[in-house]
Amino acid sequence: MSSSLASSSYRRRILDSKAAASHALYSCRLPSRSGSRQPAHTRIGDTARAHGVESSIISVLTMHHWETLNHMAYKFGKLDKVHGKLALKILGSIVQQSGLERITHVYCLAAHILIQAQMHSQAMSVLKHLAMAGFSCSAIFSSLLRTISRCDSNPMVFDLLINAYLKERKVVDASKAILLMDDCGFKASTHTCNAVLNALVEVGESKNVWFFLKESLARKFPLDVTTCNIVLNYFCLDGNLRKANLMLQKMKSRSISNVVTYNTILYWYVKKGRFKAAMRVFKDMEKNGVEADVYTYNIMIDKLCKMKRSVRSYLLLKRMRENNLSPDECTYNTLIKGFFDEGKMKLAIYIFNEMLKQSLKPSLATYTTLIDGYCRSGVTGEALRVLYEMQVAGVKPSELTYSAMLNGYCKASMPGHALNLIEDLKARGTTINRTMYTILIDGFCQLGVVSKAKQILKSMLVVGINPDVVTYSALINGMCKMGKLDETKEILSRMQKTGVLPNEVLYTTLVCYCCKSGYVGEALKYFVDIYRRGLAANSFIHNTLLCALYREGMVTQAEQFKQYMSRMKISFDVASFNCIIDSYCTRGNMHEAFSVYDNMHRYGCSPNVDTYKNLLRGLCKGGHLVQAKELMACLADIPSAIDQETFNALLLGICKHGTLDEALDLCEKMVTSNFLPDIHTYTVLLSGFCRKGKIVPAVILLQMMLEKGFVPDIVTYTCLLNGLMKEGQVKVASYLFQEIICKEGLGTSMEHSG
Repeated sequence: MSSSLASSSYRRRILDSKAAASHALYSCRLPSRSGSRQPAHTRIGDTARAHGVESSIISVLTMHHWETLNHMAYKFGKLDKVHGKLALKILGSIVQQSGLERITHVYCLAAHILIQAQMHSQAMSVLKHLAMAGFSCSAIFSSLLRTISRCDSNPMVFDLLINAYLKERKVVDASKAILLMDDCGFKASTHTCNAVLNALVEVGESKNVWFFLKESLARKFPLDVTTCNIVLNYFCLDGNLRKANLMLQKMKSRSISNVVTYNTILYWYVKKGRFKAAMRVFKDMEKNGVEADVYTYNIMIDKLCKMKRSVRSYLLLKRMRENNLSPDECTYNTLIKGFFDEGKMKLAIYIFNEMLKQSLKPSLATYTTLIDGYCRSGVTGEALRVLYEMQVAGVKPSELTYSAMLNGYCKASMPGHALNLIEDLKARGTTINRTMYTILIDGFCQLGVVSKAKQILKSMLVVGINPDVVTYSALINGMCKMGKLDETKEILSRMQKTGVLPNEVLYTTLVCYCCKSGYVGEALKYFVDIYRRGLAANSFIHNTLLCALYREGMVTQAEQFKQYMSRMKISFDVASFNCIIDSYCTRGNMHEAFSVYDNMHRYGCSPNVDTYKNLLRGLCKGGHLVQAKELMACLADIPSAIDQETFNALLLGICKHGTLDEALDLCEKMVTSNFLPDIHTYTVLLSGFCRKGKIVPAVILLQMMLEKGFVPDIVTYTCLLNGLMKEGQVKVASYLFQEIICKEGLGTSMEHSG
């Protein structure tokens, strides 16, 4: 194209023809539109006369009489490639001129001529050049429209323009051109319509896709089902399920939906957790006579299994058979895993046997699913049998298969078997990958053998396998469980030196264990480090820190952190609310405590038994016994709001601020509520008797404790001894003390407690 438009030989010909341009005959030879039909020998189609016509046109060009070209009657004769090449030469000459007007008009004429001459690729090149020259789509289209009748051209030129836009990735202009065609009564081809829609999807402009789709459906463009399905999937990928559903409805109204259409939206509804919507789509398929295929059922079966509803999944399997559909290997594997996940091992084995009856050969995935299921169920012997069975059947175990076996040994506290398997694999030349080493490290950490886990980490490095963040996290988690928080710093330093940075999971582990061990300062350092590394702390980390601050008595810092969470709109969990309530109750501020309790409901957080326990303790500690009893009466109507400790909290308040009769009545109520008194109940009651000077009932209560099999602790004995001393029973107290030392060996402990 470029060589035609800028041919140096053609420029020389123009220069050579300047001398002849003044001859008047050349202008007389131009055909007239208004005159009678030209003689046959003057037709442009005559090859012998081509040079003469060319010379005439060149004369016009050199005299700058561009308007004369408009009178050339191209439509009077059939054009061939000779005339097409001539048009390209003319166009090449024109574009060399400066200050030309109506250049789009000339390009469009050339495109029409080339189409008539069956030179479609050259016409496409002309249109591509025009499309990239900065002219608007509407301007180019208008020029094509004005010139189409002059050349007896056909609407193919518009399709070529659209294709030119598509090739140059000017997709929006291509979509505009199709709509302009339709406005003028020209219909784009099916291929062109679908190509534009596909291109819009590839570019990824959701707004443009949706606009063109609506226009296409409204104008009844010939869209095919494949393209519509691609668009539907695009909306789903974009997260716009609402538009995807509207697309489905529009496709149904045009009767172009098929099983792929339904499967696409079904898959995405399931993926996004909208199972009810997926079920509606599934039922809609049946209603509209679209037969579900194996893939449809597999989507639904997989989701039901993940929802722990494998029995219902099995009903779908039976339904598949009723509809003459043969479940595939994926169907059976999903069900086997689903039943194993629910702990229904026998049903999983039943499904496996059904699979064999259907003449389906178990694949590597099937065997691995069985081994993993047996291992997670603690039946490592059966898992090992399946491992041998698959090898006999000629199915080679994968790294995933061996990883499942290793995980089973570790979870079953069989580290020796796990190490033996590793040695066996090494002997066979099987590569031990990072996942296998990580499973071993985690297994030994779970057993508390951190030293062995460290050895395995070193052996990884020796063989050139670099641990990742999951490997280090397993080791650090094990260290934290064993209370070796100081050693974690060394591991953290080592991993960061090798370019492995902590992730959100590892930071959560570190913050959680630091808070649990009372190292709130260290936990806050990790919290700051999370944001310094460009990560975001999750709500669990925030709530864990807040609870730790309150638990350690750092009330001022806790209040500041609580305000920070509120500003950042991080929701409080029930544990945080309970810590806040407990803090206010401990400080005797019951008004604020109940205000927080009201906020729990406002924020959609349901109080639990600890919430009510804290409120009862606060009321009792503040001497608000009447309110405490009223609260207890209200809790009787709330399911799971009362436990043993709740009764003990109220009992402590009654023993301190009420009467012994009330305390005994509450004990009877405990028994009728199916809560048997524990050692704490007896100790609280015994303390109440001693405080009131009722030593004999206290001693009888101690005897009852012993008969019930409860072993009194230091607190119980201390309460009784203090009661005896208070009543002047020094000899009895001394005798009891000696008995305690002889029988329980508590002398040293009691001395320290004293």
